[in-house]
This record gives sequence, structure tokens and C-alpha cells, in this order.
Amino acid sequence: MAGVDLNQYELGEILGVGTVGTIYAAKRVGSDEIVAVKKLHPNVSQDPNIRARFEREMLILSRLTHPNIIAYYGGGDMDGQLFYIMELVDGGTVKDLLARQGMISWPVVAELARQICSALQHAHNYGVVHRDLKPGNLFLTRNGELKLGDFGIARDLHNTDLTHSGMTVGTHAYMAPEQITGDTSISGKADLYALGCCLYEMLTGQKVFPGENFAQLFERHLHSTPPHVKNLIFDCPDEMDAIIHQCLEKKVEDRPFNARTVQGVMLELAEKYDLSHAKTTADRAVDDVPADHANSRSRQMLIDQIRQETYGQSFDNINWKGLAWVVAGIAVVIALIALLNQ
Repeated sequence: MAGVDLNQYELGEILGVGTVGTIYAAKRVGSDEIVAVKKLHPNVSQDPNIRARFEREMLILSRLTHPNIIAYYGGGDMDGQLFYIMELVDGGTVKDLLARQGMISWPVVAELARQICSALQHAHNYGVVHRDLKPGNLFLTRNGELKLGDFGIARDLHNTDLTHSGMTVGTHAYMAPEQITGDTSISGKADLYALGCCLYEMLTGQKVFPGENFAQLFERHLHSTPPHVKNLIFDCPDEMDAIIHQCLEKKVEDRPFNARTVQGVMLELAEKYDLSHAKTTADRAVDDVPADHANSRSRQMLIDQIRQETYGQSFDNINWKGLAWVVAGIAVVIALIALLNQ
């Protein structure tokens, strides 16, 4: 674990406060480098279990280097208070996007899923199970890159689990049945279940299983049949509906083989969508598949939505005809007032 001197950074605004830590925006002294700093709360800094979990999170992040996982820049201990430095992501989260839009179109969801799966597959290859995949932990850059973050309760399959046997950890609305029952043999398939929950929510604006308390949610995740996306979103491709439903299978062995399997489906759907909307130009044939998916139509749609979320409504989305009628109406009212005052 790389040692870092926290005195080299000037802490700025608070970006988030959790149960055990606070995240700050920070600037490296003498440079324009902007990062995020996560510090363990002083009142829990001496708790050996909490310190062990925080150190495990730092160790896990130090092993994961991937464009779709928030980058780790090192950490340390300053006056008994653990901290680490990480990449600062500036486009909000998928949760923010949902709060604003209510739901997300399937081509954009396919692009988001492609990137989530890439991050998950990398983590799983290194024996890391996230265990808390949810829209609030899916961070976005203004260039349409998704970054998986918050590995605070991640399971490292290569080391002893810090969670006691039979104990449930995770966010209730996205927990796989084996997480709820505290199964000690948990695998990356638990993240695939949470992925199914996230994709369903992105497409429909609703959680797979609503519930007023954790008891209701647990009962439904354990025993209720999940609804199909196509019950609510009729233009959702059959392949997308099917793979999401498979992610939500109760039995681990009935879910997709791995995250790469889900990613393959999403890539095919995104490429078909891009082909059907390709523009015929001198340098690009209609039947060309984009060589770089970062330049695809679905990716551009995502970028537009993120930037609209960050900066407000774009000019492309303004109803100019409606605005013209409003201006005309105001002009008529002003003219009538002028006539009455003569």
C-alpha cells in the first residue's frame, strides 16, 4: 500500500459523508491536480474492526487498475486517522441521472451496462466481489465514462472475510438472495444479481421489488418472481429483457456465467442500434460498426444526458416553437396594454 503525505493536499468542500468516512475534494499543493480524499471519522478511527475494513478497502483498490473503476492514488495514516486519495469524478452518479430523468432509454442503459460489466469482470478476475452495486455507486464523467466506486464492503476472496458468518451486508434493495442469507460461499454472481436490479431500475424508473422495510424486501428477493422489463418498457429489446431477467434468478447457477456474458449482449445491442442510426457519409458506410465504442451514438446520448444533468438544459432540447408562441403572446399583451393606456 503506497504511503502518502496528506499534508501535500489542501482539503476543500465535502463531497459525501458516510457511516465511517467523509470524502473531500482536494488539491495537491503546488499543482492543479484535483483529487478526492476519503478520511475515516475520528470517532471510529480506533475501532479495530472498522480500521481493518478501511485498510482492506485500500488494499483492494490498490490492486484494481481499470478505466471503469475509480483510480486509487495511495493512502496512509495521519495522527491515527486513516485516509486515502482517489480519482475525483465530476459528472454525478447514475442515481442522480435517474432522479432527474425518472428512467433512461435502453440504448443508453446498454452503454452503461457495457462499462459496468467491464469493471465487474476486472474485479472478479482479481477475486473481488463488490457486494454493494447500486446506482449511487456508479459515478460518471462528463465524457461518458462510468466509474465503479465505494468498495467499502467488498469481499476479497483471496483473504479472510471480515464479515461474520451469517451476517448480511449490502443495500437491501439490491441484495442477492445469498447475501440476505449470509452465505459464506458468495461469489461474483451476487454482483450480477445487483446488476440486474440496477438495469431494471434504470430502464423503468422503479425498483425490481418495492418494500416499506427490509423484512418485505428480503422476503421478495428470496421468494418473489421478478417482473420483466418489457411489462413496462415495450421497446426494450427481447435480448436485454432476457439477460436482465437471468441476472435476477434466485439460484446462483441460473444466472449468466459471468459479467462478460452480459457485456457481450449489451455490446451487440448497442452496435445494432448504432448501425440502424448510422449516417451515410463519404467516409463512413451505413453498415460500418464503430471501431471505437466511445464514439458511438449511444455513448454520445449518455454524454448529452450527463452534461445536461451537470449544466442544465442544452440548447438542443429547447422547444423553440413553443418559446416562439410564448414570445408572441407576450408581445400581444404588451400591445393591448399600450392601446388601453392611449
